[in-house]
Amino acid sequence: MANLKSLKRSEKATTEGVWKRPSLDIDLEVLCRARGDSFHDKQASRQRKAAVSFGGDAEKLPVAMKRKINTRTLIDECLIDVKFNDDDGNPVSFEEFCELILSSDYPDLTTAAFTAVEMATSDRETDTEEASGN
Repeated sequence: MANLKSLKRSEKATTEGVWKRPSLDIDLEVLCRARGDSFHDKQASRQRKAAVSFGGDAEKLPVAMKRKINTRTLIDECLIDVKFNDDDGNPVSFEEFCELILSSDYPDLTTAAFTAVEMATSDRETDTEEASGN
């Protein structure tokens, strides 16, 4: 039976952020915070603002526009840093990574960034304690 501690969201994932490796196929680690209320508030606000020219209906936003809004919100609210190398083995800066995931040319990187944040959002206090050996 689950206890309350096993259901409580990890405070570290919410505030400081945690390193996550979202894919075994991509050599990428993402330092990210869990999605919280500020993420959802900013995402909804940006979608409403963009929807003004679509009669105020955010459901009518083109997919590409929604993707860009959602990715920009992820960058602003959840992503902190990355460990990732380019094809020549050179480190990709956080700013460069953000440009890549905003581009429609790198959907797997964008998906990996969202997956890392989902992993952080799923972290619970008991997971944090087990990882630190307490």
